[in-house]
Amino acid sequence: MREKIKQLLKKKWYFQGFNGTPALLYGSTKSTVHHMPKTLGYGYEGIIEFFEGDKCYYLYGWDDLFSILKILRLKVRKDRNYLDFLLKKDEEIVKNVLSFYKELDGMDISKMPDNQLYELYRKTDDKYGSILSVSHIVETFTLTTEDNIRRLVEKHFKENSREMLVILTAPLWHSFMSVEHNDLYKISRDIKKLNLRNIGKEALARYPAVYKKIESHQKRYFWKNNGYASAKILTVDDFIKEINEILKKDIDIDKKIKEFEGLRNNKKNKEAILNKIDDQELKELISINDVIFRLHDHRKELMTMSMHYIDMFLKEVGRRKNIPLNLMRYIKAEEISEVSSLKDELKERRKRSVFITIPEGTYVYTGKEADEYISELNAQRRIEETSVIKGNCASKGIAVGIVKVCRGEEEISKMKEGNILVACMTQPEFGPAMKKAKAIITDEGGLTCHAAIVSRELGIPCIIGTRIATKVLKDGMKVEVDADKGIVKIL
Repeated sequence: MREKIKQLLKKKWYFQGFNGTPALLYGSTKSTVHHMPKTLGYGYEGIIEFFEGDKCYYLYGWDDLFSILKILRLKVRKDRNYLDFLLKKDEEIVKNVLSFYKELDGMDISKMPDNQLYELYRKTDDKYGSILSVSHIVETFTLTTEDNIRRLVEKHFKENSREMLVILTAPLWHSFMSVEHNDLYKISRDIKKLNLRNIGKEALARYPAVYKKIESHQKRYFWKNNGYASAKILTVDDFIKEINEILKKDIDIDKKIKEFEGLRNNKKNKEAILNKIDDQELKELISINDVIFRLHDHRKELMTMSMHYIDMFLKEVGRRKNIPLNLMRYIKAEEISEVSSLKDELKERRKRSVFITIPEGTYVYTGKEADEYISELNAQRRIEETSVIKGNCASKGIAVGIVKVCRGEEEISKMKEGNILVACMTQPEFGPAMKKAKAIITDEGGLTCHAAIVSRELGIPCIIGTRIATKVLKDGMKVEVDADKGIVKIL
């Protein structure tokens, strides 16, 4: 097995960096080599993750990405209904998982005996992994094909290619974040009609119908700011605070709601443009991209929700065994019953560790061995100093501002109104920071990523896929973000 892992390390890898912990990623990582092959008949040879103090690098093998892409495109060409099959299969799995989570909501795990608690945790982790049975094809498309889509669009629409790219890649479905935001705008509109400002529970007590809507919203979206490193439960007060921010900024709420309802125009515009071109490859890629968006968004929603349930178990087991939650997040699901003897090991994993997942299992390395593996992997990433950073346009516009590099939730508080947000990739927990940003720059991301979706909704410039922004840019730097050209200049 060691020899197989050494050979795996020699492959070429794509590095995806973000805040993360093993336990909150574990189910989804295992699904690449277990659930996905079982559901689709193809999957990944292996996934590598390395961690250091709740920072994660998640590595996809380029061989895997291209081989799975090849299979996907062949199946789409042979079967016109294959994309529909993927969506229906994903919906079927999601429905099953949501039903299971509903059962969990009605349980009091604090009263369960240890063995029952451990077994239910392992089942929950497996359900979490099943969410990605279909949607792990997202990276195989976004990381290998989006540049080709851009090239083909530029070829056919030389003078207005950027505008055409936005139209052709615009989603045909609302993201779960857009739905949540729109629901919040509707509640804000109700409150605005009552001529209320800076509301609190006392003021809302006089309007029970409105308060009930906020309570329902909290029950539906209490998990929305969860991330791969931690989970949190948002309260009614948290949502009241968001509503106050909307009212304070005097946002044109009716306009926001109208924009949300105008999504149906995206499909009409897209079809009209595609009917004018005869490039079958571009048409095929756009149709796949539409489905990739839906799968990606569905995955993001269910993964963000799943963090709550995984953390719920970790918190309870940690309480019983007197192990801090930040260490519990470094456990593997199959180790949960032996957690009492692993406390020192979990400390080492949090310091620095490498998790290698292959069909035979997940192997963990710490200490000197982890250092050697990380050093070998990092040799593939060389960053050169530059005053100009290039990426891809996710949302058009130009902005100048002061950089704030945020690598996780603990750094979000340093964002001030009008700053330029720089991150490896954004996650739902970045929401408060993104709302303050004048522009967004990320290392990672494609046309269907979180940063792209939110920046378009906020109407601010966004450049994604720079690969190096968080390495080159530092807090306090003044930069110009020209998202129209996909360029960041250090001023």
